[in-house]
Amino acid sequence: MTSVDPGPASGHVPAPAAPADDAPKPARGRPPLDVRLAEGLLALLGRITGRPRGLYQAALLRIGFGGVFLAALLREFLNRREIWGDRSPWSPDMARRLLGGIDGVSILLVRDERWWFELMFAVAVLATTLFVLGWHTRATSVLFCVMVVSFNSRSLLMTDSGDTVLLLMSFYLMFTACGRVWSLDARRARRTGQTRSPGPGHEWGVFVALFAVVAAGLLLPWWASLVGAAIVLTGMWRLPLELEQLRAALVAAMHHCALFVIAAQVCVIYAAAGLFKVQGKTWQDGTAMHYALNLEYFQPFPALSGVVDGGEVWGTALAYVTVFTQVGFAFLVFAKRAKYVVIAIMLGMHLGIAVLLGLPAFSAAMALGDLVFLPTAFLLFVRAQGGRAGRWVGGRLRARPDAEGAPRTLDA
Repeated sequence: MTSVDPGPASGHVPAPAAPADDAPKPARGRPPLDVRLAEGLLALLGRITGRPRGLYQAALLRIGFGGVFLAALLREFLNRREIWGDRSPWSPDMARRLLGGIDGVSILLVRDERWWFELMFAVAVLATTLFVLGWHTRATSVLFCVMVVSFNSRSLLMTDSGDTVLLLMSFYLMFTACGRVWSLDARRARRTGQTRSPGPGHEWGVFVALFAVVAAGLLLPWWASLVGAAIVLTGMWRLPLELEQLRAALVAAMHHCALFVIAAQVCVIYAAAGLFKVQGKTWQDGTAMHYALNLEYFQPFPALSGVVDGGEVWGTALAYVTVFTQVGFAFLVFAKRAKYVVIAIMLGMHLGIAVLLGLPAFSAAMALGDLVFLPTAFLLFVRAQGGRAGRWVGGRLRARPDAEGAPRTLDA
């Protein structure tokens, strides 16, 4: 008796046959090249427009470069009129002719009266102080850049390489989020919990921004001032969520690009300096350090310069270490451990230039540029150690007994 296949009508579905061992399997190779490129591009855009990185490095640059310019203004307070004002041998007309040939600008040359110079000097000191403290940093960074450009351009023939570095960095810092940490803006954000763009209740920030736009408008075309004022006035109202997200992405992108440009600028400066030294005969035979340390004009401490100039072997070693470190800086600074060595060498070199050659402003500007390559964890570690040392010293001073052995009190 033959069996009949029930078929689908009986409700029984036969089990699928096991695949044969030689059946073709789907390929599990790498994705196509175009897919990998698209994924890499999206990941890169996500990192650029995502959460801002390098905030502590940007804050360190803000405090450092602002402090260098503020120290220069206060140091030359008694000589301000002879350097930048109406008593300067480099008269305003001579400065205008020079700047006209190189398309330079200076807010100090808008008027020739003394009251205008004194007002601009006071504004420069105030704006730089607020920039260092991080008070409405977006606006004060514009004022800081305007003042740095104006004062450097007023007496252009008195500037050196340190002033040029300061001028470049003041422009780059306008595009960074250098007020997110270690600033009054960060303190206000922690206290109020407001991290979005300015709006009602932030009229001080809008006022400072408008003042910065007006100051920049004295140097730029009139239409640039109108556009800047229109952009600033939109900060009086809250932005919709979509526009706020777009604004945050643009801010992060500008911040990352500006930090990249700052790092590239430092590498280019060192590479150019090292390559120029290589072409010099005195750097090739190792006698450059001897001649540099015996220049009378750059000898604030002649005895110390004589001690450092310790012979042919020592001078040749210093010359070759300087050249090799500057030329290889762009390659060594991105290594995981070698960066600390090369940065320590460069900081020691800048300290020597500041003390032995009497160029503290130049040394400080270049040393600050080196610090942008330090990782955030290292900066936070140094800050924590400094705070711990400060608390220890403060505790020791408070607990210090007086001459009779009794602890000091407020009534003593």
